[in-house]
Amino acid sequence: MKLTIVATVLLGLLLTPSLAEYLQQTGGNDQIIGGQIIGGGDFVGGTQQIITKQFTVVGGFQILTINKAWRVATIEQRSSQGSWKTIWNYNRGYIASRVQSTGTCYVSVMNRNVIPRFDSLIFQAEQNMGLKGQGQLTKEITYVVQSPVRDLTSYGTDIVAMCRGLTTYLTYEVYGSHNTYNYGTCTVLDVLRLVDLRYCLSDNKGVKQGFQPF
Repeated sequence: MKLTIVATVLLGLLLTPSLAEYLQQTGGNDQIIGGQIIGGGDFVGGTQQIITKQFTVVGGFQILTINKAWRVATIEQRSSQGSWKTIWNYNRGYIASRVQSTGTCYVSVMNRNVIPRFDSLIFQAEQNMGLKGQGQLTKEITYVVQSPVRDLTSYGTDIVAMCRGLTTYLTYEVYGSHNTYNYGTCTVLDVLRLVDLRYCLSDNKGVKQGFQPF
């Protein structure tokens, strides 16, 4: 009996890497977090619909959640350096971010030329987060606050749920060097070392102030 138990445990240890890879790539009703498999993923028609990955950052971690059925990616940072959440709705073509410290949401049109492709998002995140200290690969997108949003319905249920009850602003993207524009205070979200989302107040006095990294 003891020999059987030991053999079973050893076999399980040998199969674990292959099982983890199989579940991540082809399905299974489990999620993979920080290299560990835990229960709770949605499993529909033989395909895993929701995948969650956790990445370590300074002072905490970022959680990437992929909803394959809705084509929505959610990235949430929980860190002593600042907490925030951003939703990338690839179906509707919108990005929304909530900054915890200010209780503010920002909504913008998704620039598909800069935002990583939905189908390769997990792979790119894993590649970039594994390149600590080997150069900055992050792309930058700068948004300027435009006007309050009074009706969030058209942006999707996830964004409605995240921003409900908070002051929410529509933002527009600006292009070119940062020196080309005069900004007020900017809030910067470093998303998985893939994209820096910079949300800036317009500066009518023409004075460019410092960024606030989160």
